[in-house]
Formats: sequence, C-alpha cells, structure tokens
Amino acid sequence: MATSVNKVVYAVGILLLVDFAITITILFTDKNLQTDFGSVKPYFIHWYGLLITGIVDIIGAGIIFARPTGRNSTIAAVGTALLAVFLIADIATYSMVGFSSASSFATYLFGFSKFKGSLSYIPGLYDILFAFYIITSGVAFALHKK
Repeated sequence: MATSVNKVVYAVGILLLVDFAITITILFTDKNLQTDFGSVKPYFIHWYGLLITGIVDIIGAGIIFARPTGRNSTIAAVGTALLAVFLIADIATYSMVGFSSASSFATYLFGFSKFKGSLSYIPGLYDILFAFYIITSGVAFALHKK
C-alpha cells in the first residue's frame, strides 16, 4: 500500500515541475515584470519575488522525488495553496508598479489579452500559473486523504 501511495505522490512532484516551468517562462518573457514597465533596468523587485516562488517549486519537486511521502505531499499542498494566495495578494502592490487601481493591475495580471501600453509579455501565463498552483494543491491534498 505504501509503495503505491509513494508512486502517486510523484504526480505532485511532476505538477511542481510544471509550476516551475510556467514561472520560468514568465520570468524570461515578461519584460514588464523585468523592468517595472520600462522604468528601471532589469531586474525589478517583483521579478525576484516570482523567482523565489520558482525556487520553492523546484526545491519542493526535488523533495517529493527524493522522499515521496504523504507528509511531504501535505507540505506541498499547503505550500502551493500559499503560493496561490501570494499571486492574488500581489494585486495589492498595484501602486508599486505604477497602476492607478488594483483592478487595473488585476486585469494586467489575469487577463488573456495584452494590456494596453505594456511591454512584451505572454498574456494568460499568470492565470495558468495560478490554476496550476490550485491543481497542485488539490492533488496533494487529495493524496493526503488516502
């Protein structure tokens, strides 16, 4: 029984790798994130914040692959849920990046079309990352219940 649960826990590790890949894609493609919409030289503090989430993802995946236990799955569930909350909480920093309102910044972050006046980026990646954090957390919590 424990062996089959351990094998299933690897799914959480794979999801964490997907989370990491999405984060890295955002970091390398979002020129707004890198330069605070062109007002500073690379790299802007928000870029480093997202880099930290990516580091957490890859370390979490490594831990899951090294020790695929229910306990580590539970830690991954809580961690990815907190990372999802972090992505939502980022909206509160709208004034740091020059937006006049939280709703405008939320539209930029979670919109599937390019925000008017922004530099090069791939719209929708933030949404996808948020969704994958929720999926990763849900799968990890479901494994905890087994």
